[in-house]
Amino acid sequence: MLHGKSKPTGTVQESFTAAGQSHLVRCWEQKRRQIVFPLRLLVCTIGKESPLLIMETTWSSTEGVTVTANATGDNIENELESKTLEILVKVLAVLPIILCVLLNPLMLVTLRRVTSIQPTTKIFMASLTLCDLCNSLCWILPLTELFAGSWLLGEFFCVVHGVTSFLFVSLSIFSLFILTVDRYIAISRPLQYPSIMTVFRSKIIVFSTWAAVSIFCILIFGIDGNRIVSLDTRYYLCLGHYDWRNYLALTVAVVIILSIFILYARIALIARNQARRIAAENQAGNGQGGQRINTRSTSTIIIITGTLIITWIPTVVRLLIVIPSPQHTWTRYLAGTFTNVLLLCNGWLNVIIYYLRNRDLRQAVRALLSDWHQSLQQRFLH
Repeated sequence: MLHGKSKPTGTVQESFTAAGQSHLVRCWEQKRRQIVFPLRLLVCTIGKESPLLIMETTWSSTEGVTVTANATGDNIENELESKTLEILVKVLAVLPIILCVLLNPLMLVTLRRVTSIQPTTKIFMASLTLCDLCNSLCWILPLTELFAGSWLLGEFFCVVHGVTSFLFVSLSIFSLFILTVDRYIAISRPLQYPSIMTVFRSKIIVFSTWAAVSIFCILIFGIDGNRIVSLDTRYYLCLGHYDWRNYLALTVAVVIILSIFILYARIALIARNQARRIAAENQAGNGQGGQRINTRSTSTIIIITGTLIITWIPTVVRLLIVIPSPQHTWTRYLAGTFTNVLLLCNGWLNVIIYYLRNRDLRQAVRALLSDWHQSLQQRFLH
């Protein structure tokens, strides 16, 4: 009770004077610090926070009572969602790496045995395949971070990871663009193609592309590049800066992808016109009905554009969202890793698009596997 007479009221707030309420609030805050801070220190010492201990206790000035909010349910739900996403990302990261490491070396060996493909085209295809193989091998660095939950390889390899992640993805998309330009010249100017695209020029183009992209990525992403970031836990992640460099890389990637779409649209249109002209000439020459127009070029452009959209659009959307408001959380890290896994899938999808859809390359793969099988049988069974 306070000194002086006061009229009884139905609320707790009216039973205290302003001075008494202020004194009670200060006392409560002191008691709260004495209780909450040691508890949080104990939890951090153990190494992880139990959902049962995550409680927020506040003083309500309007009601004069202690309000305790338990965040256990929300935290458990968020933890389950994060764990599900983590398992999904781990599975989706391992499978493309295995496919890329197995298929791309096989395609490099097979490409040497095929004689029906132009030597210049084989050089561009080998460049694309080698980029995809190197990209999958460099994924060993982020894969250790994903499974360990923390970056364990030090600052130097963190910077290396930042450079190589941009380097081989950029080389892959540039190699795909060069291969598309090569196909466009071969179809639009078939008679001039041998003089325009020689073996020496193709080697110079590939070497210049690798050198220019490597220097660009080292200078842009190697200097003040990735750094190790703490997530306010005992775990650390290797993350990059979200600044003008990401906008630059995003702009270059979008321009190249749009250029590939335009070139393949032109290729499909030219191939369709040529097929119609050939069918009309055959009909005029022998009086027979026109042959069915080959739709292989149309199906090829649909497959290529669909693959690029599925694998690149999520990364573009994520960067447009993350760059203006970067926040380092475990869920955002998993989401970023998931979009990077989609980019990694280009490594084995390119094998299907540019190798296994070619009849001569399929036959060469069968012959190569048959030779390996026979040699293994002779070595181990005889």
